[in-house]
Amino acid sequence: MDTSEGVEVTMNTMSPDKIASIKARVASDYRNLDSREPDYAFSSEEYAGRRSRLRAELASHGVDTLILSSPDGMCWLHGYESRWHRAHSPVRWMPLQMTALRVSTGEAVHFDVAHHRHLLRLSSVVEELRLGDEDGRPMLDLIVRELSQRGWLKGTVGLELGSHVPNRATSETIEAAFASQGSTIVDATTMVRAARKIKSVAEIEALEEAARICDFGLEFMRHEMRPGMTERQAWGALVRGMAEAGGGPAALHESVVVGPIELGHAYSSDRVIKRGDVLCADPSGVYKNYHANIERWYVVGEDPSDALLDLAAVEAKAFEILCSQAAHGTRVQDVTDRIQEHLTENGLWGLHNWNGGYEMGLSFPPDWVGEWTFTVGEQTNDLFETGTVTNYESIVLYPMIDTVVFGESGARTLSQLPLNVLRAG
Repeated sequence: MDTSEGVEVTMNTMSPDKIASIKARVASDYRNLDSREPDYAFSSEEYAGRRSRLRAELASHGVDTLILSSPDGMCWLHGYESRWHRAHSPVRWMPLQMTALRVSTGEAVHFDVAHHRHLLRLSSVVEELRLGDEDGRPMLDLIVRELSQRGWLKGTVGLELGSHVPNRATSETIEAAFASQGSTIVDATTMVRAARKIKSVAEIEALEEAARICDFGLEFMRHEMRPGMTERQAWGALVRGMAEAGGGPAALHESVVVGPIELGHAYSSDRVIKRGDVLCADPSGVYKNYHANIERWYVVGEDPSDALLDLAAVEAKAFEILCSQAAHGTRVQDVTDRIQEHLTENGLWGLHNWNGGYEMGLSFPPDWVGEWTFTVGEQTNDLFETGTVTNYESIVLYPMIDTVVFGESGARTLSQLPLNVLRAG
């Protein structure tokens, strides 16, 4: 009884029968969870092909053991998905969820907290799990002990130093612990991303579905749009539409804002949308964590002016140039130079914003921007390759964006929406 505030508190004790009933319910629920069948995003053959490509890339750089820590990297390799990776958690909760891959044999072991046992069983095809009941240093000691006993910490060990997981403090602690066992540490970030650059048939199918979801959400928002709504309400309609089409959460906030590209990285606000406003919607549709970025801009409550239609036509022409000329083995700059000429001929070079593309694929927060990029006006010796997937951003004041798949004879956009400025509401 606590009467410190003058209030009497009585503690009720449950009867043995009620306690037994609760325990029985908990046991039943866990039996049901244990019996649930895994729901792998891709086939075992798909994951085996990914592991083979990754091992070849690592071997070419002399890496003996890879420590995969990025959420997207682990999901790509063996399917594991979790919405919490301790990226910005209390210091004592060290982010130590990681997969170790032995390059010579292809063996993989995943380390994680014990309460992720079911998440791993239901989503991951990894063969071996080592789960820890304790956080912090005891978990790191378990990882070091296990890998040392296997002989995996001798030689060259690659860490994903470009990943936000683990954070810098944890990464340095891991590096020191591995070095004490004889490891030579290298940064394997770009090696992992290089193995993921060329998309498989199954990955492109997932991206196509993500684009369908994105189109549905954009059209749902367009038909729901009314003057007097706020940006945040328009954003809610967009997300609702994508969710109803089967879409998942995106790795970046889906921006819906009034105004030009300078506001393109703003969060949707409570600003009231007025008749005649130009509204820009920049989402990614998401399927199996694969992202297809599609953006259109809209005039709210009235038809676009001739000037806006002319501007949209110039932006759309850049896609036509890209898709018709970016064949496999073509020098990127040969194509981007032609786009630059197009903008110059129409008096818009120098008035344009960023025009270019970045790799799209499997992503988790905080970013959906992949490794490979190209920019109109930039000097480069890169070549377009079949199986590469990027977005393309054709921007003069207002953004027009689509996701593009590059093939043998050219490229194709994934959205079915017209490359134009559209009326909303």
